[in-house]
Amino acid sequence: MFQSVNFGIINVREPDFEQKLLLAKRHGFRYIETGADEVMRVGVDTVNALLEKHGMAISGANLPFHPITCSQEEFEAKLEKLPEQAAALSAVGCRRCIIWIFPASDTLPMEENYALHKARLSACAKVLAAHGMRLGLEWIGTPLARNGKKYVFLYTAEEMLRLAKDCGDNVGLLFDAFHWYTSAHNKDVFDHIPSADCIVSVHVNDAPDGERTALPDSPRALPGETGNIDIACVMSGLRKLGYDGPVVAEPFSPKLAEMESDDERTACIKSCLDRIMA
Repeated sequence: MFQSVNFGIINVREPDFEQKLLLAKRHGFRYIETGADEVMRVGVDTVNALLEKHGMAISGANLPFHPITCSQEEFEAKLEKLPEQAAALSAVGCRRCIIWIFPASDTLPMEENYALHKARLSACAKVLAAHGMRLGLEWIGTPLARNGKKYVFLYTAEEMLRLAKDCGDNVGLLFDAFHWYTSAHNKDVFDHIPSADCIVSVHVNDAPDGERTALPDSPRALPGETGNIDIACVMSGLRKLGYDGPVVAEPFSPKLAEMESDDERTACIKSCLDRIMA
Protein backbone atom coordinates (compact mmCIF):
# COMPACT_ATOMS: atom_id res chain seq x y z
CA MET A 1 0.00 0.00 0.00
CA PHE A 2 1.07 3.56 -0.55
CA GLN A 3 -0.28 6.93 0.49
CA SER A 4 -1.80 9.36 -1.99
CA VAL A 5 -3.59 12.66 -1.59
CA ASN A 6 -6.67 14.11 -3.26
CA PHE A 7 -6.61 17.82 -2.58
CA GLY A 8 -10.22 18.37 -3.59
CA ILE A 9 -11.54 16.28 -0.70
CA ILE A 10 -9.33 17.81 2.01
CA ASN A 11 -10.37 21.43 1.36
CA VAL A 12 -7.24 22.41 -0.58
CA ARG A 13 -8.18 24.71 -3.46
CA GLU A 14 -4.78 25.40 -5.03
CA PRO A 15 -5.49 25.57 -8.80
CA ASP A 16 -1.96 25.32 -10.15
CA PHE A 17 -0.84 21.78 -10.96
CA GLU A 18 2.83 22.31 -10.22
CA GLN A 19 2.05 24.03 -6.93
CA LYS A 20 -0.07 21.04 -5.94
CA LEU A 21 2.82 18.73 -6.69
CA LEU A 22 5.12 20.89 -4.57
CA LEU A 23 2.59 21.00 -1.73
CA ALA A 24 2.25 17.22 -1.72
CA LYS A 25 5.99 16.65 -1.97
CA ARG A 26 6.73 19.14 0.81
CA HIS A 27 4.70 17.00 3.21
CA GLY A 28 6.04 13.61 2.18
CA PHE A 29 3.57 12.46 -0.46
CA ARG A 30 4.86 10.94 -3.68
CA TYR A 31 1.44 10.37 -5.27
CA ILE A 32 -1.55 12.61 -5.95
CA GLU A 33 -4.92 12.11 -7.58
CA THR A 34 -5.95 14.21 -10.56
CA GLY A 35 -8.70 14.33 -13.19
CA ALA A 36 -8.94 14.06 -16.95
CA ASP A 37 -10.00 17.70 -17.23
CA GLU A 38 -6.90 18.86 -15.36
CA VAL A 39 -4.53 16.67 -17.35
CA MET A 40 -5.98 17.84 -20.65
CA ARG A 41 -6.00 21.48 -19.56
CA VAL A 42 -2.37 21.43 -18.41
CA GLY A 43 -1.30 19.13 -21.26
CA VAL A 44 0.03 15.59 -21.16
CA ASP A 45 3.60 16.60 -22.01
CA THR A 46 3.63 19.33 -19.36
CA VAL A 47 2.16 17.03 -16.71
CA ASN A 48 4.75 14.36 -17.44
CA ALA A 49 7.57 16.88 -17.37
CA LEU A 50 6.43 18.21 -13.99
CA LEU A 51 5.98 14.73 -12.54
CA GLU A 52 9.50 13.81 -13.59
CA LYS A 53 10.92 17.13 -12.37
CA HIS A 54 9.51 16.69 -8.89
CA GLY A 55 9.68 12.90 -8.58
CA MET A 56 5.90 12.53 -8.28
CA ALA A 57 3.27 10.21 -9.77
CA ILE A 58 -0.47 10.02 -10.39
CA SER A 59 -2.32 7.34 -8.41
CA GLY A 60 -5.85 7.70 -9.75
CA ALA A 61 -8.73 9.87 -10.93
CA ASN A 62 -12.48 10.00 -10.84
CA LEU A 63 -14.24 8.63 -13.89
CA PRO A 64 -14.77 11.81 -15.93
CA PHE A 65 -18.57 11.51 -15.75
CA HIS A 66 -21.18 9.57 -13.82
CA PRO A 67 -22.58 6.89 -16.14
CA ILE A 68 -25.92 6.54 -14.35
CA THR A 69 -27.07 10.10 -13.68
CA CYS A 70 -27.78 10.95 -17.31
CA SER A 71 -30.10 9.98 -20.13
CA GLN A 72 -29.10 7.33 -22.63
CA GLU A 73 -28.42 10.00 -25.23
CA GLU A 74 -26.22 11.94 -22.81
CA PHE A 75 -24.44 8.75 -21.79
CA GLU A 76 -23.60 7.89 -25.38
CA ALA A 77 -22.27 11.40 -25.99
CA LYS A 78 -20.08 11.27 -22.88
CA LEU A 79 -18.90 7.75 -23.71
CA GLU A 80 -17.66 9.01 -27.08
CA LYS A 81 -15.35 11.41 -25.26
CA LEU A 82 -14.04 8.82 -22.80
CA PRO A 83 -11.35 7.29 -25.06
CA GLU A 84 -9.62 10.66 -25.39
CA GLN A 85 -9.90 11.29 -21.66
CA ALA A 86 -8.67 7.79 -20.78
CA ALA A 87 -5.76 8.15 -23.20
CA ALA A 88 -4.72 11.39 -21.52
CA LEU A 89 -4.89 9.86 -18.03
CA SER A 90 -3.05 6.74 -19.12
CA ALA A 91 -0.34 8.83 -20.78
CA VAL A 92 0.52 10.44 -17.43
CA GLY A 93 0.68 7.08 -15.64
CA CYS A 94 -2.82 6.95 -14.18
CA ARG A 95 -4.02 3.36 -13.97
CA ARG A 96 -7.16 3.74 -11.84
CA CYS A 97 -10.51 5.49 -12.18
CA ILE A 98 -13.19 5.45 -9.50
CA ILE A 99 -16.92 6.19 -9.32
CA TRP A 100 -19.55 6.00 -6.57
CA ILE A 101 -22.80 4.04 -6.98
CA PHE A 102 -26.09 5.33 -5.59
CA PRO A 103 -27.66 2.84 -3.14
CA ALA A 104 -31.32 3.32 -4.03
CA SER A 105 -33.72 4.57 -6.67
CA ASP A 106 -37.22 5.98 -6.85
CA THR A 107 -37.76 4.77 -10.40
CA LEU A 108 -35.88 1.52 -11.04
CA PRO A 109 -36.45 -1.82 -9.28
CA MET A 110 -33.37 -3.84 -8.40
CA GLU A 111 -33.19 -5.98 -11.56
CA GLU A 112 -33.68 -3.05 -13.94
CA ASN A 113 -31.21 -0.91 -12.04
CA TYR A 114 -28.64 -3.70 -11.99
CA ALA A 115 -28.99 -4.21 -15.73
CA LEU A 116 -28.54 -0.48 -16.36
CA HIS A 117 -25.44 -0.30 -14.18
CA LYS A 118 -23.96 -3.41 -15.74
CA ALA A 119 -24.47 -2.16 -19.29
CA ARG A 120 -23.12 1.35 -18.77
CA LEU A 121 -20.28 0.51 -16.40
CA SER A 122 -19.17 -2.36 -18.66
CA ALA A 123 -19.01 0.04 -21.60
CA CYS A 124 -16.86 2.46 -19.57
CA ALA A 125 -14.66 -0.35 -18.28
CA LYS A 126 -14.02 -1.60 -21.80
CA VAL A 127 -12.72 1.83 -22.81
CA LEU A 128 -10.51 2.03 -19.73
CA ALA A 129 -9.16 -1.48 -20.32
CA ALA A 130 -8.02 -0.47 -23.79
CA HIS A 131 -5.78 2.10 -22.09
CA GLY A 132 -4.48 -0.19 -19.35
CA MET A 133 -6.76 1.22 -16.67
CA ARG A 134 -9.03 -0.22 -14.00
CA LEU A 135 -12.36 0.98 -12.62
CA GLY A 136 -13.21 1.00 -8.91
CA LEU A 137 -16.85 1.05 -7.76
CA GLU A 138 -17.70 2.64 -4.41
CA TRP A 139 -20.76 1.50 -2.53
CA ILE A 140 -22.60 4.05 -0.36
CA GLY A 141 -23.33 2.47 3.01
CA THR A 142 -25.09 5.21 4.96
CA PRO A 143 -28.72 4.16 5.54
CA LEU A 144 -29.86 7.79 5.24
CA ALA A 145 -28.88 7.66 1.57
CA ARG A 146 -31.47 4.98 0.86
CA ASN A 147 -34.14 5.65 3.48
CA GLY A 148 -37.37 6.86 1.89
CA LYS A 149 -36.41 5.61 -1.56
CA LYS A 150 -38.79 3.27 -3.34
CA TYR A 151 -36.23 0.70 -4.43
CA VAL A 152 -33.08 -0.27 -2.50
CA PHE A 153 -30.02 -1.06 -4.62
CA LEU A 154 -26.50 -2.20 -3.62
CA TYR A 155 -24.93 -0.85 -0.43
CA THR A 156 -22.35 -3.36 0.87
CA ALA A 157 -18.88 -4.41 -0.26
CA GLU A 158 -20.05 -7.90 -1.12
CA GLU A 159 -22.94 -6.68 -3.27
CA MET A 160 -20.77 -4.17 -5.08
CA LEU A 161 -18.09 -6.76 -5.74
CA ARG A 162 -20.66 -8.91 -7.54
CA LEU A 163 -21.56 -6.00 -9.81
CA ALA A 164 -17.89 -5.20 -10.37
CA LYS A 165 -17.11 -8.73 -11.51
CA ASP A 166 -20.11 -8.63 -13.87
CA CYS A 167 -18.75 -5.45 -15.46
CA GLY A 168 -15.33 -6.70 -16.54
CA ASP A 169 -12.02 -8.16 -15.44
CA ASN A 170 -10.62 -4.66 -14.87
CA VAL A 171 -13.43 -3.64 -12.47
CA GLY A 172 -13.21 -3.90 -8.69
CA LEU A 173 -14.01 -2.06 -5.48
CA LEU A 174 -13.23 1.34 -4.11
CA PHE A 175 -13.14 0.30 -0.46
CA ASP A 176 -14.22 3.20 1.76
CA ALA A 177 -13.86 2.64 5.52
CA PHE A 178 -16.78 4.92 6.38
CA HIS A 179 -19.17 3.15 4.03
CA TRP A 180 -18.04 -0.22 5.36
CA TYR A 181 -18.72 1.03 8.89
CA THR A 182 -22.15 2.48 8.14
CA SER A 183 -23.34 -0.49 6.06
CA ALA A 184 -22.61 -4.03 7.22
CA HIS A 185 -19.64 -3.29 9.54
CA ASN A 186 -18.72 -6.97 9.24
CA LYS A 187 -15.23 -7.64 10.54
CA ASP A 188 -14.90 -10.62 8.18
CA VAL A 189 -15.44 -8.50 5.06
CA PHE A 190 -11.97 -9.27 3.69
CA ASP A 191 -12.71 -12.99 3.91
CA HIS A 192 -15.37 -12.33 1.25
CA ILE A 193 -12.95 -10.55 -1.10
CA PRO A 194 -11.07 -13.22 -3.07
CA SER A 195 -7.88 -11.32 -3.88
CA ALA A 196 -6.13 -7.95 -3.87
CA ASP A 197 -7.06 -7.58 -7.54
CA CYS A 198 -10.66 -7.04 -6.41
CA ILE A 199 -9.73 -3.69 -4.82
CA VAL A 200 -8.81 -0.75 -7.05
CA SER A 201 -8.47 1.99 -4.44
CA VAL A 202 -9.06 2.68 -0.74
CA HIS A 203 -10.51 5.66 1.15
CA VAL A 204 -9.87 6.02 4.88
CA ASN A 205 -11.58 8.23 7.45
CA ASP A 206 -13.25 7.95 10.85
CA ALA A 207 -16.82 8.38 12.05
CA PRO A 208 -18.17 10.99 14.43
CA ASP A 209 -19.90 9.83 17.59
CA GLY A 210 -23.48 8.70 17.22
CA GLU A 211 -25.55 5.70 16.21
CA ARG A 212 -23.69 4.04 13.35
CA THR A 213 -26.76 3.53 11.18
CA ALA A 214 -28.02 7.08 11.74
CA LEU A 215 -24.92 8.92 10.55
CA PRO A 216 -25.17 11.15 7.47
CA ASP A 217 -22.58 10.88 4.69
CA SER A 218 -20.96 14.08 5.93
CA PRO A 219 -19.37 15.27 8.15
CA ARG A 220 -16.96 12.50 8.99
CA ALA A 221 -13.78 12.53 11.06
CA LEU A 222 -10.07 12.43 10.31
CA PRO A 223 -8.55 8.95 9.94
CA GLY A 224 -7.94 7.53 13.40
CA GLU A 225 -9.49 10.55 15.16
CA THR A 226 -12.38 9.02 17.11
CA GLY A 227 -11.64 5.31 17.00
CA ASN A 228 -15.24 4.54 16.07
CA ILE A 229 -14.09 2.90 12.86
CA ASP A 230 -11.79 -0.06 13.50
CA ILE A 231 -9.19 1.17 11.03
CA ALA A 232 -6.71 -1.43 12.29
CA CYS A 233 -9.12 -4.11 11.04
CA VAL A 234 -9.21 -2.42 7.63
CA MET A 235 -5.43 -2.06 7.38
CA SER A 236 -4.87 -5.62 8.57
CA GLY A 237 -7.38 -6.98 6.06
CA LEU A 238 -5.78 -5.08 3.20
CA ARG A 239 -2.32 -6.32 4.15
CA LYS A 240 -3.57 -9.88 4.42
CA LEU A 241 -4.95 -9.62 0.89
CA GLY A 242 -1.67 -8.17 -0.35
CA TYR A 243 -3.27 -4.95 -1.53
CA ASP A 244 -0.58 -2.72 -3.07
CA GLY A 245 -2.61 0.27 -4.29
CA PRO A 246 -3.29 3.80 -3.05
CA VAL A 247 -4.74 4.76 0.32
CA VAL A 248 -6.43 8.19 0.22
CA ALA A 249 -7.95 10.15 3.11
CA GLU A 250 -11.56 11.22 2.53
CA PRO A 251 -12.55 12.72 5.90
CA PHE A 252 -15.06 15.47 5.01
CA SER A 253 -13.93 17.00 8.29
CA PRO A 254 -14.91 20.53 9.38
CA LYS A 255 -11.56 20.72 11.15
CA LEU A 256 -9.81 20.91 7.78
CA ALA A 257 -12.01 23.78 6.65
CA GLU A 258 -11.12 25.69 9.80
CA MET A 259 -7.36 25.39 9.27
CA GLU A 260 -5.58 28.51 8.07
CA SER A 261 -3.46 27.13 5.24
CA ASP A 262 -3.20 24.38 2.65
CA ASP A 263 0.12 23.39 4.22
CA GLU A 264 -1.60 22.84 7.56
CA ARG A 265 -4.32 20.71 5.94
CA THR A 266 -1.86 18.62 3.97
CA ALA A 267 0.40 18.09 7.00
CA CYS A 268 -2.61 17.00 9.05
CA ILE A 269 -3.66 14.41 6.48
CA LYS A 270 -0.10 13.06 6.16
CA SER A 271 0.15 12.70 9.92
CA CYS A 272 -3.17 10.82 10.07
CA LEU A 273 -2.13 8.44 7.28
CA ASP A 274 1.27 7.82 8.87
CA ARG A 275 -0.42 6.96 12.16
CA ILE A 276 -3.00 4.50 10.84
CA MET A 277 -0.56 2.82 8.45
CA ALA A 278 2.27 2.45 10.97
